[in-house]
Amino acid sequence: MMVTAKITAKPGEKNKIISKAKDLIKSTRLESGCISYDLYSSTEDDDVLIMLEQWKDQDVLDSHMQTEHFKTFSVAIKNILAKELDIDVYPVDKE
Repeated sequence: MMVTAKITAKPGEKNKIISKAKDLIKSTRLESGCISYDLYSSTEDDDVLIMLEQWKDQDVLDSHMQTEHFKTFSVAIKNILAKELDIDVYPVDKE
């Protein structure tokens, strides 16, 4: 599974989100079934970040969403987001 999570910060708050994401990224990369988990800044919009994730399957992705580090991050950034996360999930055909 490939996941894109577009994160739009309130103006001037992007660096706070990046800082708060460090523990999330470190912990998530240790999860069983996490293939990759990376955060990138947009080159076109100073307030936009994208999390690119690759997971073994839907079950491990669902488990990730229930982890303490994911929940902690979600609460920590809630008030500095300009809008809700825009998350898309794509199946990966390995054939």
